[in-house]
Amino acid sequence: MILGERHRYVLKLPPLRPVAGLVHLLNVPLAMFAGLAAAFSARRRGAQAIVTSFDGGFSQIAAAVAARVSGKPLVVLVFDLWEENAYSVVERGLARIMERRILTQAAAVVVFCEAAREHYRLKHGILAEVLEIPIDAVADRSPAAEPGSAETGGGVDVLVAGAIYWAQEDAIRRLCEAARDVDGASITIMGDEALLRARGIVADRYEPRLSGAGFLRRVASADVLFVGLSLRSPYPDVVRTATPARLVEYMASRRPLLVHAPAGSHVAEYARREDFAEVVDEPDVQALATGLRRVLSDSTLAAERLERARRLALTRHDTRVVRDALTAIFEGVDARST
Repeated sequence: MILGERHRYVLKLPPLRPVAGLVHLLNVPLAMFAGLAAAFSARRRGAQAIVTSFDGGFSQIAAAVAARVSGKPLVVLVFDLWEENAYSVVERGLARIMERRILTQAAAVVVFCEAAREHYRLKHGILAEVLEIPIDAVADRSPAAEPGSAETGGGVDVLVAGAIYWAQEDAIRRLCEAARDVDGASITIMGDEALLRARGIVADRYEPRLSGAGFLRRVASADVLFVGLSLRSPYPDVVRTATPARLVEYMASRRPLLVHAPAGSHVAEYARREDFAEVVDEPDVQALATGLRRVLSDSTLAAERLERARRLALTRHDTRVVRDALTAIFEGVDARST
């Protein structure tokens, strides 16, 4: 990884599965050491705030120590839930002890959807700031290839891209099953074929992962883009508050969207409220097949939705708009600390 700004690396033990709990415990003193180093650096350089991401515990523990020692305000960016996540028992135990203290003492807590804001309001009584997921707005995001140009044998190319793990797996399995009942539909998944098949995800085609411009070109060549989140997850709070970054790229792509996510989740409710995608929020194969058929059969509705999606992506999620909102949050923190 290449970081463009001044940075320092600190020691953190890797998450070895057989001894994950022990690793998390050993990382606590390492995080505290990192926090002390950050505090001295913040004082020396005259930093105005300590900023941390919030998911696994290392970063937020280090940042909380740095803020306390340096006397600088703490800003927490909640990219993922901590206590409710699929972490080890030890990690969730640490979250149970530390999460409330860190969040309630922060000068600002930033989340990326209203569902996460409501989660922390009910849990800890805090009012987080909501920041949209950003996307670079460019003059022209027209498809680089005609839809259906992938090697689908003339069929309908339904593309599943982005990270695939426990939070998406049952939704993707259901899609693969539903597509068998939709004439001409074929499922393409970006990812490792052997690994996906081992997890019971059997698609028509598998393609290597892409990033950057290659990813955008591939997305723009699909007939339908699929966004799925688990409807039977043992970690429902994570699914409910998830804000997949790829959703905004999809919204800007001018391709029809099919969303399969539980009712009440941010993804399902956002798509339904703004009516930019077909939403199926029940764990039913036939309902999902019906939703896919509707996407393919109603071209007028699909065209209206994809234009709404693009307009939202390039206005509400524009990087410059999000940057200004984040700047306002930091200015508010600075004003309160002086």
